[in-house]
Amino acid sequence: MAMATPATTVSHSHSAISTPQTPESFGLRRKRKQVSRACDACRIHRIKCDDSVPCLNCRTRGKPCSNTGSSKPSSLPQAINEIERLKAKVKELENELQRERGARVSSSETQRKEAPPPFTTPPQSTELQPSAKTKYWDGIHIRPARSPHGAWFGPSSLYYFTHRLGTFLNAQADNMLVHLASNLELLGQPNPPDDSSRLLAPLAEINNSAVYLTSIQEGYFISLFWQSYHTSLYSVLDEASFKSHYQSLYTNVPPGNSRRPSALVDIVIAMCMQYGTSKLPRGEQGNLAQDYDATMAGRWYYRRAQALLACEVQSPSISTLQCQLLCAAYVCSGSFHNMADSISGLAVRTAYTLGLHIDPPPSMAEPERQMRRRLWWSVFELDTLVGLKLGRPFLVQDSHVMPELPSDSLDAAILSGSTFAPIANDTTWLSFNLNRVKLYRIARTIHNATYSHDLGLANGKTVYEYPNRLEDLANAIYPLTKQLEDWIKQVPSSLKTGRKEQGKAFSMDGSLLDIEQYAPNWLQRQRLLLELEYCHIYANLNRPFISFTTHQAPGCRGYEMAGRSASHAIELCNITHQILSGTPLLHGCHQVFQWQWNGAMTLVGFVVAYPQHALTPAARGAIKLAVSSLETFGTGFEAAAKAAVIVRTLSSNLDSVMDGLAVAHNSDATMSNSTTNNNILVGVIPSSNAMAGGSDINHNTTTDVDLFDMALGVDFWAGMDVLWPGVSLNVGEASLSSVQ
Repeated sequence: MAMATPATTVSHSHSAISTPQTPESFGLRRKRKQVSRACDACRIHRIKCDDSVPCLNCRTRGKPCSNTGSSKPSSLPQAINEIERLKAKVKELENELQRERGARVSSSETQRKEAPPPFTTPPQSTELQPSAKTKYWDGIHIRPARSPHGAWFGPSSLYYFTHRLGTFLNAQADNMLVHLASNLELLGQPNPPDDSSRLLAPLAEINNSAVYLTSIQEGYFISLFWQSYHTSLYSVLDEASFKSHYQSLYTNVPPGNSRRPSALVDIVIAMCMQYGTSKLPRGEQGNLAQDYDATMAGRWYYRRAQALLACEVQSPSISTLQCQLLCAAYVCSGSFHNMADSISGLAVRTAYTLGLHIDPPPSMAEPERQMRRRLWWSVFELDTLVGLKLGRPFLVQDSHVMPELPSDSLDAAILSGSTFAPIANDTTWLSFNLNRVKLYRIARTIHNATYSHDLGLANGKTVYEYPNRLEDLANAIYPLTKQLEDWIKQVPSSLKTGRKEQGKAFSMDGSLLDIEQYAPNWLQRQRLLLELEYCHIYANLNRPFISFTTHQAPGCRGYEMAGRSASHAIELCNITHQILSGTPLLHGCHQVFQWQWNGAMTLVGFVVAYPQHALTPAARGAIKLAVSSLETFGTGFEAAAKAAVIVRTLSSNLDSVMDGLAVAHNSDATMSNSTTNNNILVGVIPSSNAMAGGSDINHNTTTDVDLFDMALGVDFWAGMDVLWPGVSLNVGEASLSSVQ
């Protein structure tokens, strides 16, 4: 037994050496390694976790463990180390990518050097694709009498419409159009000098012949501004600030000396001299017109304002833009339309320079924010007006988001600097301007849709040679005109002139106006101008569908839209005549005169194109009313008097013209120069002698002009010497050619 014991002991010792002993083998638990963050299961059960994967507790229970073995930073130092490691990895990948790109570039360059360039066709320019660009409609290029250069006018202009009318009448029979010895001779007045645009040239130096007013006279015309242009054109001046500025011009001025010059004050005075003088009969205008027409009154102030503005071009201000807007209105009233177009372009660029095309930030003072918005939308309105009137492309680009519309709330009116009483709960003196802006936005939309429509015409062709395409255009534009009807619905009732006998404003029902007796003049003028401008714009937007060469049967869309143009022109004539004959509200208003002249010529064309239309009798009557209205305007300024002569002569001879057209349509033979019982050529308007009951046309006169030349003379009525006295230009008569 003693021998066996050592053997057993050795055997156990060998076993102990070959198999390491663990604490568990002795019934002891291994010490747990602490971890900074327990797994999800251990944290839920609030038991201690270890660093094994999975942990011992989860492995024992047979549950999934959130310990995945990936090292997650659990402390700030670990997070910083992990960030540095990732940055190094990103840097390494970027370098690898750069090396790969460099290898590709060098490889492609080597291939280009070794291989000849393959033959490729040049990519087609988008400009060659018909759908990429829109072709302008053809217009006319005209050079008025006594003007050295010509100008282009587009299809929406009255000049283009008159040209279409004249071309049609000339094509019907030889010498069938209007022939007047001279519309100036009909008035018994001397011919004006050449182009009076020189009268408006900026002053280069002090001119001894310049005429300026006394401080009392200036104050009179400035006070006229707040009741006229300020409330019925552009609400872009702060009345309180302007008056304070005007008073400062007399500070530290020696007694007996004139005030310091100011471009803004000068143009305000010029506008009101033009307006105030035009309201008076010519015999009562005094020396303000200075032997020239009333439209030139205030020209010395205008010229000085232009000279002062020339110094602000490099660094314009809000005042600069205000002056440009008012200068455009002044020259437009004087029928210097190309000058108005140029000044409008300057105003657009100035507005962009001032950043007005960006809505002002909320941090800006509210009065300044509203003023900037009113200025921008006034520029938009001027640009649209000039583009529609002259048929030229707009300069303001509306493809981007524009500033918000200015507010017409009571708070905005209080902050505007003027103290006009509120009109109604939802209407202030600013509401008129806001609704005009909305109207011009719609007008621009319809205009662009009309003249950007792809007609697919060949070069030298017009839409009037393709009746089907004109009808297609009418069908495309007609739905857009509903926007104008929707605009009427949103105009506040307090901005609508009442009607007698249950008539409705803006309804074209021919009802008489019911002028509110105790409303202030500025409010009554706002109501009238808003409705007249609506009629004017509506008539012009539909006028392209008056066709002299294509037969439009009743029921066609184009026929209907031509009638709409006429109905709105008729309403314009009716309203204008009633107001001019019963109140002084619109006397001297050049803007209304130009609308009336435009409406009258539109109706003349409509009557000639549609002699059997249901509206033709009403149109004939409206033309006679237009003559009376133009004669009323003509007592104050010459352009209106000349327009009255032309329209009156056209009206008295429409029967002859239409009879001649009937003969031409019923016979292929050319109309001979047969005479009527009054010894007047068929379809020919008589001279002044014939109108007075004397003999026929004075054949000794060599200055005969046709319909287009006379109509052009209304808008380009004056001559060159008036602007720069002593300078005469020897140029020919008006020339006209179609622009292809």
